[in-house]
Amino acid sequence: MNPIIEKLKKSVLSGRAMHAYLISGTDREQVVGLARELASLMLYSGLNAKRLSMDPDYLEYEGSIPIGEFRDTIRPEIYRETFGKNGRVAVFLNASGLSESVQNAMLKVLEEPPENTHFILTGSESGILPTVRSRCLIIRCAAPDQNEIKAALSEKGASEADAASYASMSGGSLTRAVKLMTSEDEVKLRSGAISALTAAMDGAPDYQWARAKRERSDFLEANEILLLACHDMLNILNGLDVDFCPDRANELKKSCSRFTIGEISSIIDEIKANAERINTAPSGGAAFDRLFSVIARIALGKRK
Repeated sequence: MNPIIEKLKKSVLSGRAMHAYLISGTDREQVVGLARELASLMLYSGLNAKRLSMDPDYLEYEGSIPIGEFRDTIRPEIYRETFGKNGRVAVFLNASGLSESVQNAMLKVLEEPPENTHFILTGSESGILPTVRSRCLIIRCAAPDQNEIKAALSEKGASEADAASYASMSGGSLTRAVKLMTSEDEVKLRSGAISALTAAMDGAPDYQWARAKRERSDFLEANEILLLACHDMLNILNGLDVDFCPDRANELKKSCSRFTIGEISSIIDEIKANAERINTAPSGGAAFDRLFSVIARIALGKRK
């Protein structure tokens, strides 16, 4: 059993569960899975996350939430009488993507929570208001190191060479490593995202890639891949080895050769800001449209 879950299980079963938790980590699926397992411990005193989808006392929200929806729909739902005797759990996935107004409204609920109701938030700590963070017990999910990822992939049947390759590309995410190993869609998403980034850095944004129909979670994954590629570009400019994209090293070297370390850092800041836009824009494609336009302007401005 996950050691974090083991500790939480002991805490919950002994009656010492906190009324609010914030779970942060780099592996989204690990974080979401932990949130649901914690919810099942609270509601059923055991690990039975599959049961949650049919439980009216389990509330789960994700993505951008308008302030009117929070006040008029979600807040009343949280305060209504529970259906069962085990209380209620409200989960807000990627709460760091919520607007300041929604987080402030959430704060009032956390300050005066309904009886026998627990809250679980996930997301980046830096994106959560300090006043909201102060009401939560923070659980940080440590990313596995490359040796742990390689071992896990080997157990799933990967050769030693493939396990090392996928672990390198994973950015510390076992979930991403497994997807790269087993899913052609993940391989195409990674390849397309890196190509679209280098195209924008060459001053020729690939808007067709940006506007392709994808799930929001896929756009968020692509955004993380861009951050890994830019990390490698900083390494290249500092004379260091490529960490995450050894298969695209020559392409990254060519694209970043015209930029300074400061300019690559500015692009990284834009990509980080893009994660919030993906959650709040009408579509992830619109967020990437804007991102690639900004990067292209930086590139074209250097040619004048």
